[in-house]
Amino acid sequence: MRVGFIGLGSMGLPMAQRIQAEGHELTVYARRPASLEPFAGTGAKVAGTPAELGAAVETVGICVFDAAGVEEVMFGPNGLAETLEPGAVVLVHSTVAPAHIQKIAQQAATHRLRVLDAPVSGGSPRALTGELTIMVGGDAEALADVADLMSALSNHVVHLGGIGTGSYAKLINNTLFSAQVALADEAMKAGRSLGVDPAGLAAILTTSSSACVASAMLLRAGSIAALADSPANLPLTKDVTLMADVLGDAPGKELVEVARRFVTAIRSS
Repeated sequence: MRVGFIGLGSMGLPMAQRIQAEGHELTVYARRPASLEPFAGTGAKVAGTPAELGAAVETVGICVFDAAGVEEVMFGPNGLAETLEPGAVVLVHSTVAPAHIQKIAQQAATHRLRVLDAPVSGGSPRALTGELTIMVGGDAEALADVADLMSALSNHVVHLGGIGTGSYAKLINNTLFSAQVALADEAMKAGRSLGVDPAGLAAILTTSSSACVASAMLLRAGSIAALADSPANLPLTKDVTLMADVLGDAPGKELVEVARRFVTAIRSS
């Protein structure tokens, strides 16, 4: 496929590289020239604006930080909506509030564009090997039309329902991750209060039945404060806040309350 990609950060860059490695014709756009340097000499095309990119491709992946960024590259001056062919599929890999992605999809439909919310999980190493988990909300026919592209990125594509459901799933996932970090921190506090050797307890908690990716991250770092400069910090704090807004007082709010301990600790560190 002729694929465009916008958002060449810690997740977007390896995703775009994987797309090209799998034989798709890649066009990229970035505001910062430094973001384009990894594609120098690779055969990837570089567009000067999102509109220029849209004119050259059949489908686009967007992996910018937030909903405002998605709206800018879609509908702002020289945006994708000006030039993408009717029927083109736009994959929004950014994690945004479900209401925002629904609004974006509705606006895109006025340009006869099809939007799928398709947030990802797995980190950059798995992006490079095509082993991401992709949580998809939107039209099943649109998803089928980009099946080859999705298979290049993921060995675990899950279609969850209508537009917005992928974003719900990603927010739940990241909120649970944050809660697990907070609980691992509480477990270490409990160990210290009982006189258990911290290094030994950390070794137990990373290899026993309670082990998980989130607690392992906390135990490697040693404390939540040590995670303040982690690349995961901003996305997790953003997503827990979004989840709190989405969930309100509905069942499951206790998960958000635990996850907020992580956010509070990060902000105070």
